[in-house]
Amino acid sequence: MVAYFAHTAPEGQPWEPLLHHLQEVADLAAALAARFGCAEFGRLAGLLHDIGKYSPAFQARLQGAAARVDHSTAGAVWAKENLPEKWGRLIAHAVAGHHAGLQDDLFGPDGRLDGGSGLLAAVARTAKSDGLLLPQTLSKPEGMRFFTDEGGFQRAFLTRMIFSCLIDADRTAAARFDAQSRGETVAAITHPAIAALEAQLMGWIAARDAKPSPLNTLRDGVLREAMAKAAAPPGVFTLTVPTGGGKTLTSLAFALAHARQHHLDRVIVVIPYTSIIEQTAEVYRTALEGLGDAVLEHHSAFEMADEATWSGERTGPDRLRLSMERWDKPIVVTTAVQFFESLFSNRPSRCRKLHSIARSVVVLDEAQTMPLALLRPCVAALKELTRNYGSSVVLCTATQPALTAPLPGSEAGFAGGFDNPQEIIADVPALFAQLRRVTLRDIGPQTDSALADRIAAAPQVLCIVNQRAHARALYDSIKHLPGARHLSTCMHSVHRRRILAEIRDDLKRERPCQVVSTSLVEAGVDVDFPLVLRATAGLDQIAQAAGRCNREFRRTPEESEVLVFSSPAYKVIPKLRRNAEAGGEVLGLHADDPFSPEAMTAFFRMLYWRHGDDALDDKNVLALCGEKRGDLNFPFADIAARMRFIDDAMVPVIVPVEDDGEVKPLLDQLPYVKGTGGIAQKLGRYTVGVPCAVRAEMLAKGAVTCIEEAKFGDQFVVLSNLDLYSPEAGLDWSDLTFRKAEGLMLT
Repeated sequence: MVAYFAHTAPEGQPWEPLLHHLQEVADLAAALAARFGCAEFGRLAGLLHDIGKYSPAFQARLQGAAARVDHSTAGAVWAKENLPEKWGRLIAHAVAGHHAGLQDDLFGPDGRLDGGSGLLAAVARTAKSDGLLLPQTLSKPEGMRFFTDEGGFQRAFLTRMIFSCLIDADRTAAARFDAQSRGETVAAITHPAIAALEAQLMGWIAARDAKPSPLNTLRDGVLREAMAKAAAPPGVFTLTVPTGGGKTLTSLAFALAHARQHHLDRVIVVIPYTSIIEQTAEVYRTALEGLGDAVLEHHSAFEMADEATWSGERTGPDRLRLSMERWDKPIVVTTAVQFFESLFSNRPSRCRKLHSIARSVVVLDEAQTMPLALLRPCVAALKELTRNYGSSVVLCTATQPALTAPLPGSEAGFAGGFDNPQEIIADVPALFAQLRRVTLRDIGPQTDSALADRIAAAPQVLCIVNQRAHARALYDSIKHLPGARHLSTCMHSVHRRRILAEIRDDLKRERPCQVVSTSLVEAGVDVDFPLVLRATAGLDQIAQAAGRCNREFRRTPEESEVLVFSSPAYKVIPKLRRNAEAGGEVLGLHADDPFSPEAMTAFFRMLYWRHGDDALDDKNVLALCGEKRGDLNFPFADIAARMRFIDDAMVPVIVPVEDDGEVKPLLDQLPYVKGTGGIAQKLGRYTVGVPCAVRAEMLAKGAVTCIEEAKFGDQFVVLSNLDLYSPEAGLDWSDLTFRKAEGLMLT
């Protein structure tokens, strides 16, 4: 009897039979897809994904033949030709892309599957002779709800989810065989139970807030309301709490309680900025200390090299890398970029984790920061997670965006928005009235000289501007002051954290503290100034800036001012102009209470109206899915490219300027490491993001050096001209490259 194999093994060890691999992957994929009612789809994808390995050419490849062999097309052709059209095409996408990724125009006349029937016939006969049984039918997924107006988007979404199950199952099975063939034991990874995490968190919060104070009493009331709401059925929730009301920990407590009561698998906390992920993850780890490694922190300071071919399942750096691909821990803290771009990705490494988002609680922190140009696709993805994948979504912010769908017969609302989201706080206006802490004034145009005088005259003041170049220029004019500080993402996170610690200490000890910052300080950074200056922006950003003023209620609202100004030298960039215009108009109408929920709803409705419906899906992602609803010939790579959150993608530069002596030893280890997961995460603390074009010019001019390029590509690019960086002001590339880079609105 002829033997057919899937994988080779070290000398003296048996090779893996192909039938065994197909059946194992089918079982694993079915179990993953069963979590959202699609076990049959997962099983078929697993059975089909490698049937091309039954070809003589592939078996010769295993024996040492040099020619590469396409082993994915045969299974995709079988699905397309033998299964009901819509569902067969869906599985064909997943099978065809399980190595190279989901592709565009798979079913076109010149597509990859065109003319594949001849190849399939021989492979199918061989597979049958080996005992592989392939069902000829496939029914609609159990419980799936497809609607005419969104059917295209939903089917594309389901394709990625099945693709995710197949990728994870295939890589897991391959890793198991590899470990077994090497005589290694793959230890089962266990995580703390959701209930244990909830109990630990509640105890930690109680101990932290044990000291009686009006603010702690108010935060306790917010927490109690949230915990009482956790039993509500899964769906879309809003948690609208003013800054200082404890929403970061309250949202996690609600999510854990909700997950426990509805048997959901994990909590995924989505944060808009990389700059505060480390801070949030550290708070969670401190609160949950003693319960094991329950928190995964995943952002894209580095993309893992060669993710597409990696399948390790061991410990240390490899285990971290696997967790980042799978999101298998009970609490995941990630960026909005990582979360949403993954949901629309076509890459195997990014899509592997998607099935883990099903049956989870997604906490969208600072929900108003979803980019307007991609807002409709983002909302559609969140809706689909709650509608067909058993997830709950919590929109958590002090400035709640107006994303509720219109009521029947009404046009007032967000078209395609959330149907009847449940607010966790019973009386939001009353809570905002209780937490009113500042007085807002518009002081009109201000030159940098006038701003510098205002800053110098104030013992403690925070000035927030929209551009990094403006922050640097303004800081240069006040840096002689004893309490002068500067914050922007031109500085790596180790220095930002050190400076924030110094700022907090100065504030606590009532020493001079004059800080110039970009908007990074607005999102969840715990500082408390008596005076905040804010450059013109949207009302949501002004409200976030106000959250850094009188945060702990040590002063009266009259003693705590937020002064809004415009700058003649630094005009509002086009990207923010509509936000600022809508903010100014709403401020004129709600001058008595500019940060009330009513004012914020008016602001977002005005903002969406100014942009127009088409601009809220600027890349026509939903329309493109709708056009392909009939034949399911989705252009997955094109959609992924359109869903990039940042048009001018930022790439990392490692800055070996440090206070702790850690970065240089890490760089010295690079030539000797095999896996880069752990070392990349540690080096991420010393990176500064720069535009791709800027880094290319820095490389050309010798300002940066690529480390171990032959081994890792351009993953590790290190600043070699250290004169371009200072711990106080960060990385300054303005003398090296074109001036337009200076004006980027980056935090």
